Amino acid sequence: MRSQRPIALSGIAAAHRALPRAVVGVTTLAAATLLLAGCAADEEGTVRVASDGSTYVLPDDARRPEYRTREDCIADVTEQLAALRADGNDVDDDPESLCESSASYPGHYHSPWIGPILWGASLWNSNRVASWSPVRDGGFSWTSANLQPDVVQRAPAGAAAGERAPLKGGFGSSGKSGIGGAREGSVGG
Repeated sequence: MRSQRPIALSGIAAAHRALPRAVVGVTTLAAATLLLAGCAADEEGTVRVASDGSTYVLPDDARRPEYRTREDCIADVTEQLAALRADGNDVDDDPESLCESSASYPGHYHSPWIGPILWGASLWNSNRVASWSPVRDGGFSWTSANLQPDVVQRAPAGAAAGERAPLKGGFGSSGKSGIGGAREGSVGG
């Protein structure tokens, strides 16, 4: 024979019993989401070989702007840095350091001057940019990599070209420093 009296709950069970099932379900889902977010893996990139043979991890969509003249590159990068500063970003990059001759990278670029390495989402509109080119093995130097530690990071020991490796931070994703935090936009030409 079943009792007609309700069962009295105490402790944690009493608190959960008092909440409607929908609230408990939403609370459980929110807690699970927060736990999983803390376990999310860093974004990954591809291990690439610099022109000197050292290995770095770059975003898969890494691009460099190409320019017809050094003056175009410096003027364009200067404008992008000024826009970042106006948006409140703490940027101390030097446009002259971020503009390089493409002569050091034969077969990689069509224009004589190239700008910084950027995440694909960080490309900007500019009439000065002749084109945007993907950054492949040999398409950058250890110097340009060291100038841009937010987007180009040393590969883990033993990593080979083409392997996947974690990227932390990132130009264009966090915008925490450097030119990669530039406004998103379509490619100019």
